[in-house]
Amino acid sequence: MSVVVVVSMKGGVGKTSVTANLAVAMAAELGEGCISTVDLDPQNALHLHLGLDALERQSVCRQSLRRRNWRDVLVGSAYGVNCIPYGAVSEAEREAFENILASEPDWLGRQLAQSGLGEDDVVLIDLPPGPSVYLNQAFACADLVLIVLLPDAGSYSTIMAMESWIEQMRFQRPDLETVYLLNQMDEAVRLNRDMGEVLRQRLGKRLLPVGIHRDEAVSEALAFLQPVLVYDPRCQATQDFQRLASCLLEPSAR
Repeated sequence: MSVVVVVSMKGGVGKTSVTANLAVAMAAELGEGCISTVDLDPQNALHLHLGLDALERQSVCRQSLRRRNWRDVLVGSAYGVNCIPYGAVSEAEREAFENILASEPDWLGRQLAQSGLGEDDVVLIDLPPGPSVYLNQAFACADLVLIVLLPDAGSYSTIMAMESWIEQMRFQRPDLETVYLLNQMDEAVRLNRDMGEVLRQRLGKRLLPVGIHRDEAVSEALAFLQPVLVYDPRCQATQDFQRLASCLLEPSAR
C-alpha cells in the first residue's frame, strides 16, 4: 500500500479538488477499487467531489471515537474510487478526535494497516491547511507528500514555513519524498507566468513538471457532484490530471 498525503500551508489552493480528481485519474490507470481516499479535513468536502452526497453514517471521526475499524465506513463511488469521509460532526466530537491523534502518534498508520486495503493499493489523504495533529499523523506514515501551491505571492510566502516543517519531520523520516504541485495556472495572466517561474527557480526539481491549469470545468464539475474527468473528459484540467497521475505512479517520470 502506498500513501500519498495532499497538503497546503494555506486554504483556497484547490487541495481537496486535486485529491479527488487525482484519485479518479489514478483509478483509471490502476483499475477500479485500487484507489482509496481518506478525508482528514474537518471541512468534510472530499466526498462531494466524488459524487457522494448526504453521507450521514459514514464518518472517520465518529468511527475512531468508537474505536471501530474504518472498513465499516468505506464507501465506494461511481468513479472507481473508495472514500472514507471525515463526517459532519460536532465541535466536541472533533476535539475528542484530535485528542486521540495528539496522544497516539501512530494512530493513522495503525488504522491504514487494519483497513484491509491491498498491497498494491494507493491511499490519498486530504488534510486541512497548515500545521495540525492531522499533518503530524500523515507525515508519520506517508510515502509521498504532495504540496499544492497557487502561482501567486501568497503561496510563495508559505514555502519557507513548509520547508521548515518538512526539515523537522525528516529527523524521523529521512526517506520521505516531498514534491510541489502548481495548481490553477493561467498562462494568459502575466502575474501567474512570473510567479510560476519564480516558484520553479525556488523549488527546482521538487516542483513537478506537470501542473494543473486553471479551468472553469473543475468548478462546474463540483456543482454537479462529479470529478472533472467525468464532467468534461476533453478539457485541459482532465488532461492535466491524467498526466499528473502517470507522473506520480511512475517515479522515474519525476
